Amino acid sequence: MAAAYLAERGGTIVGRNVRAGRGEIDVVMRIGSQLVAVEVKTRVAGDPRPAYTAEKADHVWEAVRLLKPRPSRVDLVTVELTARGAAIRWMPGVR
Repeated sequence: MAAAYLAERGGTIVGRNVRAGRGEIDVVMRIGSQLVAVEVKTRVAGDPRPAYTAEKADHVWEAVRLLKPRPSRVDLVTVELTARGAAIRWMPGVR
């Protein structure tokens, strides 16, 4: 769902669940000439943003540093599932 959302907004998905050392990048995409790593957080009936902690950010960046070529930034996509459907938010350039 998150990858489709990003693709609809101009991102070209180049990888999903990309292993890097002991970590994993949920989505790797290209926007123009820029390579971007994307962390996806999903929750049912609750805000997923608090799940992206400073510790999680550190783990994501550890994995990003191992990728070749290396993404230049990390974006966060949150998916909140409710009885009404899915609310998706894309936050470029998170720490």
